[in-house]
Amino acid sequence: MEESGSPRFRKLHFPVGLWINSPRKHFAKLGARWPSAASVKSTTSSDAASLPEAPSSLPSSLSHSTGSLAPPSPSPSPAFLRPRPANQQSRAKRLSHLFLRGRSNSDRDRAIGEHEREIWAHSATPSSHHYLPPASSNAPGLVKIYGDALSSGANYRSLLANMYSTSRQLIQQVITRYTERERENESEDTALQKYSPEDFLLCDVIGKPIQQPDGAIKWQTECRRSVASWECPLQLVDMWRPKDGFERRFEIQRLDEYEREEKEKERERERDGESYQGVRWRRSRMSSGGGPEEERGHRGRNTELRRSISDMNLSLRRRQGNVSNDPRRSGNAPNGQDRKNIVSMIATEGGEVTGSRSGGGETDRRTRQAEEEKDTCDLEVMSQSLILPPTDRPYFLLLQGYDQSKDFVLYIMAGHTHVFGRKPTFQEREMDRERERKGKRPLKVDTYLSAPDLLVRHLLIRRDTAVPEQPRGQALARPFRGGPVTLNGAPLYREAVLKPGDLLGLGSHFLFLYRDPRVTPAPPLALPPPWQGDMSTSYSPGGMTDRQEMLRLYLGSTESLLRFQAKHADALLQEIILKNSNPDSGGGALAPAYLLSLMIDYASKHLDPALLPQLLLKAANQIKGIVWDKIKEFGDKHPTQNSAEADVELPPPSMQKLSSDLRPLMFWMSNATELLNFFQVKVEAMEKEWEFEAPGDPVLSADMDTCSEALAQLDDVIMHTFQQCVYHLTKTLYSLLPALLDTNPFSSEEKKKGKAGAKDRDGNEGQGDEEEDVSTLPPTVAGLVDVYRCSLQLSREACLSPPLTSQTFGYLFFFTNTSLLNTLLERDSLFSWSRAVQIRTNLDLVLDWLQGAGLGDIASEFLKKLSVTVNFLCIPKTRLIQSSWSSLQEEHPLLNPSQLQHLLTHYKLGPTRAPPSSWAPPLGTELGGDIFESFLDHPPLILPNETPRLDLNQPIPSPELMKEVTRLRTFLWGLDHDELPANQRTRL
Repeated sequence: MEESGSPRFRKLHFPVGLWINSPRKHFAKLGARWPSAASVKSTTSSDAASLPEAPSSLPSSLSHSTGSLAPPSPSPSPAFLRPRPANQQSRAKRLSHLFLRGRSNSDRDRAIGEHEREIWAHSATPSSHHYLPPASSNAPGLVKIYGDALSSGANYRSLLANMYSTSRQLIQQVITRYTERERENESEDTALQKYSPEDFLLCDVIGKPIQQPDGAIKWQTECRRSVASWECPLQLVDMWRPKDGFERRFEIQRLDEYEREEKEKERERERDGESYQGVRWRRSRMSSGGGPEEERGHRGRNTELRRSISDMNLSLRRRQGNVSNDPRRSGNAPNGQDRKNIVSMIATEGGEVTGSRSGGGETDRRTRQAEEEKDTCDLEVMSQSLILPPTDRPYFLLLQGYDQSKDFVLYIMAGHTHVFGRKPTFQEREMDRERERKGKRPLKVDTYLSAPDLLVRHLLIRRDTAVPEQPRGQALARPFRGGPVTLNGAPLYREAVLKPGDLLGLGSHFLFLYRDPRVTPAPPLALPPPWQGDMSTSYSPGGMTDRQEMLRLYLGSTESLLRFQAKHADALLQEIILKNSNPDSGGGALAPAYLLSLMIDYASKHLDPALLPQLLLKAANQIKGIVWDKIKEFGDKHPTQNSAEADVELPPPSMQKLSSDLRPLMFWMSNATELLNFFQVKVEAMEKEWEFEAPGDPVLSADMDTCSEALAQLDDVIMHTFQQCVYHLTKTLYSLLPALLDTNPFSSEEKKKGKAGAKDRDGNEGQGDEEEDVSTLPPTVAGLVDVYRCSLQLSREACLSPPLTSQTFGYLFFFTNTSLLNTLLERDSLFSWSRAVQIRTNLDLVLDWLQGAGLGDIASEFLKKLSVTVNFLCIPKTRLIQSSWSSLQEEHPLLNPSQLQHLLTHYKLGPTRAPPSSWAPPLGTELGGDIFESFLDHPPLILPNETPRLDLNQPIPSPELMKEVTRLRTFLWGLDHDELPANQRTRL
């Protein structure tokens, strides 16, 4: 070509292919100019399509520095055009000082400047003076930054910039200029506000000036986009121009205002029901890793992953600049060499790259043109694949996806929390909006994936400040309820530590590699085959000998661990409860609670969360069924006297037989209490795990209802067993209590009966120190104390929790106090000093024994009113006669006025002696109250809510439990063993 050897082309170092104006030919001919990340997804942009046709060659007059110019090209390239200043002479002088300062005034520089000004004078319109491109890539140009984001009322700022000045640098210049001006204008008593470039955004705005009726010019914006911090505005001006009739300018805006405006526009589109699927698709494809369409503020960070082909070509142009200067190679040689270098990076469908062919026939030309068109398409696709990972934040590398047209290679974890999910349906969006109106804002999805088997919110990743308890570089991965997730090939049901190099699987399609460039990566994982059924003892890698050895170690381990598969949960539950339903089963007092706790603990840590509520309810139901059978069996042995049999008084059972029959009930009351405490801990942990789930999720609500029902069943078990035990113990006490009021502990006959009873008990029973203590008491008192002794022995054998033990004896002492006090007040023949001393002595014997058994505090609290009443009757007559109503009421505040009046009225002073007048109550004293205590005022049963006594972090506590755990492990091994092929079975 003739023009390729002209001084014009040699001085500007531009290849000839630049003058081909078709969009595809533009990229095909200019091998060193690739589409940037902002346009790789839209190959038919309006900017490219609207470029006017340029002549294939320049007029010959442009090749020489003459005063006459041919008609200008309609759209000359802005890379070498300069706008005309308003005042050309003063502007030229200022620009010469501005741009040519420090440079040699060579003929080449002067020629370039003159030609650019002449071309601009005939082609550029005065309304497009928003930027002044530089004369060369290293020389500065002038850019106008519009907007009043920093200074209210400001129109624009003029800044110096070259082809490599980034958006962030221009924003920093604007801030610096504004800060300097404010520093000059500030007073001494005002503080200068500091600004950060991260708070602002440079926007590429396309629009046109509109003249108003009053003559003013108003800018009308047609479209805008945010310019990434690394993008170079003058390169955008150089390579992408607006359509005819529109102009480009750059505006500075605040980042928060820009994001708010974009969100408002998106909401308006959704409300209007407009279809913006194509726009959203292109927008999401331009941002690496996807995410919500409304989060366009993150596009600047996400697009940093894409290294645009135009950026890569800049270094190529610098390296091959000397080649372009050679006039002998100014034809197709540079373009062909660039094409060869680029195509060598692409695997075409044919698997090879066609070399250059000799000959200039029409057929060869058309073939080469078709191949160039194909290579151009490949370059556009290739521009999406040239990705550099970030160096300052974690990311997820896609190893396997679902839809190649929608999946990305890298997904960045921009914040400290990251949620994977799928795009919600209309109903799901409405549910989220309803939750927001109720103040329950669900988590925002950061990355939308396209697989249909994913949940709206599928996986949550937290790192750094979101998990302060974890070291830097470690994150936590937590699947949402019902979302299938794997971590390094193993199913993930609960939150677990996520380390760099771990493999994350979402659903049945997506597989990611987690990387954190801030942390030194661990060695690559060598994953064994999947752990089938979560049973390492049954399916361990290695030979038969290794499996046998691992099985023996597991069966004999003292670790509090009981592995099982979800499909064997029902069989294991049945085996635990049926084989440990009696106190004499051999596993110990708390065997059912301990074994069920092992089962629930393993399920809560290693199995599907949906299984745990069902296990809790099934265990509670089976326990309740067994306890109901025990209560019915106990009722058959100890029938309750009804109204039809009131005339026939049943003899009270012996305390030994009653104690033996009450053992199963006390046994299950103790185990149900421990299970209730353990279940409450697990339910609270479940609620904590659900804190990131969508509020009001019906699945979670159903699970919580299931857990609540399980806890309610255990509550019923505890209350019914407590009621049965206390009822039959108080029934026995009722027949023994009157003897405490009628027995004279000082008579010789009672002493002889006490010695004889002690010999009988020594010969027949002989049980421990407490039994010997009972033997020293009078027989009538010893019978009463024996009830307390057997009750205490039952609670200790069953390992009943201390709170329930205290409440059991509190109820027994309440019944003792109420029954004795009502009997005493009913029998006025006992209102004498001599009888009161006998009652006081018997009561002291009982209290002394209870004090020695460790029940003194509880007994003193509940027997207080009985003791006060007996002490009142023990007052000597002479002192009692001298006392007044007010003094007696002050000394005995527990007695109400009716009870005090009743005691004073019926007190035995003598056959002929009347009560003194000082005992009369004052006028207005309320004496209408009941003198008897009510049995309905008993203390309420408070179910325990304490830390479980069963510590599963410690080894198995007893040989009996160790034997039972080994039996259950063998039972589970047998279930797995029967399902294996014959050649994979392991012998013990």
